[in-house]
Amino acid sequence: MNRSLSFKIILFLAFLQGVFGLLRAYNWVQIGVDLFGQRALFLPFVGAAAVMRGLMISVVALLYLLSVSGALLGKGWAWWTGLAAVVLNLLLVLPGLAHGAPVLEVLAWSAIPVILLFYLFSPRRRSALRSA
Repeated sequence: MNRSLSFKIILFLAFLQGVFGLLRAYNWVQIGVDLFGQRALFLPFVGAAAVMRGLMISVVALLYLLSVSGALLGKGWAWWTGLAAVVLNLLLVLPGLAHGAPVLEVLAWSAIPVILLFYLFSPRRRSALRSA
């Protein structure tokens, strides 16, 4: 089970993205629950939308963690779950840029997925998963 350093770094980055994604999802759900409890007319709808966004972020984070565990076990489905997590992550981040989110925040949440995307399609990935 001698794996390359780049493989370990990629797994670590994917793990970090999953953990930070779960923390961010928890934050969105907390915001949604707080808004849902308000008695104003539209705040419960906004709260429900925030909870749904939190749930979508948690699904992406769990896909990252599933991909990491699959890659550690040397499973072939780890590539597909990683690709799904990266694509969904970028689909969640890019509309934020269109709606005026700070550029640094968008870059922070899309840097690791872009690195993982390049790794998933690199020849190194194939040799790393073959040796696993």
